[in-house]
Amino acid sequence: MYNTTIDTIVLTEPLHWLNRNNTQRVAANMKRALNGAPHIQQTVIPAGIALELGSKNGWMPRSEFAQLQAHAASTLTEFVISHDGTDINVVWDNTQTSVITGDDVDDQLGGYPLLTNVVLRFLTL
Repeated sequence: MYNTTIDTIVLTEPLHWLNRNNTQRVAANMKRALNGAPHIQQTVIPAGIALELGSKNGWMPRSEFAQLQAHAASTLTEFVISHDGTDINVVWDNTQTSVITGDDVDDQLGGYPLLTNVVLRFLTL
């Protein structure tokens, strides 16, 4: 089993590639001519593909979650993640909602030491 590494942050538990089988790899546009015939343009998307890694029902220590939050807030340039033995060049996906989310395993003042349902959002380069 491989570890997941986000830039220089080595995670204790590997993350799942949540949208591996659900990514848009082709951009398409369709318009109709005056006679009703469709004009379709399509092109392969070489980069900028959304990549989501997450813990699903697993857990992540709050210390690692805090490191990732700090990294997402300070790193606006390209970096490498290592997942399943493959290196991928990415940036944090700040085009959507929060780039990193997670739920406390249990309610506790100051936050529970473990988080679940963690999701990290990236764009490939």
